[in-house]
Amino acid sequence: MSLEGLLFWAGAIPLLLLILVPLVLIHELGHFIVARIVKIRVLEFGLGFPPRAKILGHDHETEYTLNWLPIGGFVRLEGEEENSDDPRAFTNAPLRKQLVVLVAGVAMNVVTAMFLLFVVAWAFNPISVPTIDSVSAGSPAETVGLHVGDQLVSIDGRTYAAPSVLEFGSEPVNGTQWRSDLLSHGGKTVTLVVADSSGRQRTVVVTLRVPKANEGALGVQVGTTLVNSPGNPVQAASLAVNGTGKAMSLILVALGDIGKQIATNPTSGPQGVQGPVGIASDVGHVASQPNAIMLLLLMMAIISANLALVNVLPFPPLDGGKIVIMVLKRVFKAEGVGRVETFAYLAGFAFLIAFIGWITFFDIVRGGAP
Repeated sequence: MSLEGLLFWAGAIPLLLLILVPLVLIHELGHFIVARIVKIRVLEFGLGFPPRAKILGHDHETEYTLNWLPIGGFVRLEGEEENSDDPRAFTNAPLRKQLVVLVAGVAMNVVTAMFLLFVVAWAFNPISVPTIDSVSAGSPAETVGLHVGDQLVSIDGRTYAAPSVLEFGSEPVNGTQWRSDLLSHGGKTVTLVVADSSGRQRTVVVTLRVPKANEGALGVQVGTTLVNSPGNPVQAASLAVNGTGKAMSLILVALGDIGKQIATNPTSGPQGVQGPVGIASDVGHVASQPNAIMLLLLMMAIISANLALVNVLPFPPLDGGKIVIMVLKRVFKAEGVGRVETFAYLAGFAFLIAFIGWITFFDIVRGGAP
């Protein structure tokens, strides 16, 4: 690996941890707070994963620890992993209390995703606008002085709605509409309003050429770019709620694609899905962008929504899997922590490790760092 690559990963990995660790701790904090509220005994709240490095402190029942592996945190409940006679043990609590504790972590991640999207929508309100990516030599665009980076505002007075980036899954139809309208005006004289990178607008009158196979009417490549626009709290709240819902629906589709890929073609990586290495690569690249803070907050929101949806899946040792086990135990009147339950957690954990290794392999194969 080159020196440039080493420097890239030296910045990308800590930055990913700065995003991921707080989200995991928020998840565990949800379990901790609700467990204390419903009177289930919390033995330990750990920062990082064992082995233990230091005891930070304790109260009347909970130890707060710092652990050597800085990849999140955990909450250890009385009676969660082994049998206990303590009436406040997790396994001895009523089912409704068990379920509310398990759901609390997922709820915290959903709320966090909404809050982060609210901040992005209010402080930045990023929209996708059509922009000139390239100008062909000798084209009408070059003749009238259009430049790379110019934002396209209107054609003959017609403007186009700019979709918010937080409307996940929405197509940047403005760029498509621009290309279509330029082609439909081929051979005609039109009035364009464009804006430079500072936002200053100017009016340009240009005669479009008749489009050919390899020549467009204006002679530009139209792309899209992100532009911040004034936001307000009411609009931001709506975008945050709807954006979180859309992000989670896209994640659910991606999970379905992963399952199909594993079942039908496990030797090929799923398209559009990344593991830790791929996410770290994206974080490293985003950090170098002019609007890095906004993009990193946006990524943090999406990762939080991802953690919420993944954890609710009915697969041990995820929260959803634990919920299924707790319900089945009550249906079959099983008490304590049995061998089947322990085996299910161990087998599920082994599968998750194997899955992370599988998807990480394809992250490495794809590359992505300098």
